Amino acid sequence: MLVTSNHLGGPLSAIETVSRELVQLVRGLRELHGAVASASRHQVDPSGAAVLSRLDELGPVRLSTLATVLCLDVSTVSRQVPVLERQGWVARARDPEDQRAQLLDLTPAGRAVLTDVRQSRGEVLRRLMPDWTEAELDAFAAQLHRFNDDVTTNRQAIVLAATGTDNG
Repeated sequence: MLVTSNHLGGPLSAIETVSRELVQLVRGLRELHGAVASASRHQVDPSGAAVLSRLDELGPVRLSTLATVLCLDVSTVSRQVPVLERQGWVARARDPEDQRAQLLDLTPAGRAVLTDVRQSRGEVLRRLMPDWTEAELDAFAAQLHRFNDDVTTNRQAIVLAATGTDNG
């Protein structure tokens, strides 16, 4: 049920309703990851799956570029990558344009794991949204994409303002 008023019967603004729904979504996503992990043949944590997914989209890439795309600090990604390397899902190779640098890329095993995780996620989402039509899913995907783009675009400014380091 969509809550649009507070306990006193006063109306919530649209942004307050969005905020409440986002809190609920974050809680649900934690549970969803457990269901996806159970449905998958591979145990991949959400951050590892994000790294695999971005490497699939980007192809061979430097760690610093991967961190930027993931909106994470290089030190965070540099801790995640060795775990994926030990699993045999990510490999490093010399950058042909700069022999001092290394490129990260998915291995065939990593691509297979990512395919399995995506398939498991799709199956779980289908079970969670059984009555949604393709048109409804398309519309939701478009709005979710728009939201994610706005979050990505505006995140840095919000963090800088919140930490008092906004020079603008």
